[in-house]
Amino acid sequence: MGERASRQSEPVLIVGAGPAGLATAACLKQRKIPMRIFEAGDAPASTWRRLYDRLHLHTVRALSGLPGYPMPRRFPRYPSREQVVEYLDSYARHFGLVIETGMPVQRAAPEPEGDGWRVETPSGTQTGRALVSATGIFSNPLRARYPGEELFQGQIAHSAGYRNATPFAGQRVLLIGVGNSGAEIAVDLAEHGAHPTISIRAGANVVPRELVGVPIQRWAHLIVRLPPGVTQRVLAPVMLRQAVRRQTQAGVPRPTVGILEKPGVPVIGLELLQQARAGAIAIRPAVERFTGQGVRFVDGREEPFDAVLIATGYRPALGYLSDVLPLDDAGFPRMDGVRSLDLPNLYFVGMYNNIRGTLFNIAHEAPLVAEMLAV
Repeated sequence: MGERASRQSEPVLIVGAGPAGLATAACLKQRKIPMRIFEAGDAPASTWRRLYDRLHLHTVRALSGLPGYPMPRRFPRYPSREQVVEYLDSYARHFGLVIETGMPVQRAAPEPEGDGWRVETPSGTQTGRALVSATGIFSNPLRARYPGEELFQGQIAHSAGYRNATPFAGQRVLLIGVGNSGAEIAVDLAEHGAHPTISIRAGANVVPRELVGVPIQRWAHLIVRLPPGVTQRVLAPVMLRQAVRRQTQAGVPRPTVGILEKPGVPVIGLELLQQARAGAIAIRPAVERFTGQGVRFVDGREEPFDAVLIATGYRPALGYLSDVLPLDDAGFPRMDGVRSLDLPNLYFVGMYNNIRGTLFNIAHEAPLVAEMLAV
């Protein structure tokens, strides 16, 4: 009994002070569970602070708040990046969270004896009774590589470094990939004097932000509660018929599987289709290789570009666990809900992004972790 009480008095180690880390810390603090929060950046929500200026949530304010402290009602339905950062700063202050900034976790591993954890940081090795990985995916850009990149005389960068269109005014810019970031950046470029082209390898599902005035996120919450047969045969075709027609007219290819079969998040919002149909954004197939002046696409067409932004997504930011934790081909661990299936006292919050909303998922995962750690 004494050994267990001693172990319970040790802190839970939280890696990352973005939304997942802050929510987990708040839930632990409400249960009077000691914790330490390690953040690589110089402030909480450091990844959010670096995202592009145009960014707004695709999820509604009412379903995007973290546990115990909702987003302010003065925020619009779809808060901006700046408002999300303001909210996360306020969230940390509200719960009096102490965040150890400038403290990247370089490696984490179970203790050689017992079931605790130790992490290596710039200030040395720290120990605790459990580890919560709250690093998510958006701090680890996935950089696809293409033949001939070394020949290209223009700029090549990952879209994670994009802030606004100012440096690209008047330029021919190729975006490779058509997730929400790639689509929004293309629209931003088109609206601010650049000439964007999007390379789409396997098609994209594009859905409106709202259907009959109801946010698509709320439709998603309804759909997941219905039998698959109803959603496949009735709701999806009826609700999305107009969006599909618009996508076809805009020349944006659709994938071979529908929105309900394709994992991940569809492109939310019709601005891409509107700009493509107007000719402000060109649509091309996959890139075959780079040339000195541009790229060659798989259909044989060659075009010149001044800059290329690779928007091929992100992978889980789990490098500090990679030598002790098995990961699948996409970089994800084996999990039972929020708990690791491979290592004891290891938990994950904010690992997955889907149409229900990353912040919504975090708001449900963080209390589960706190409940498990309170036992």
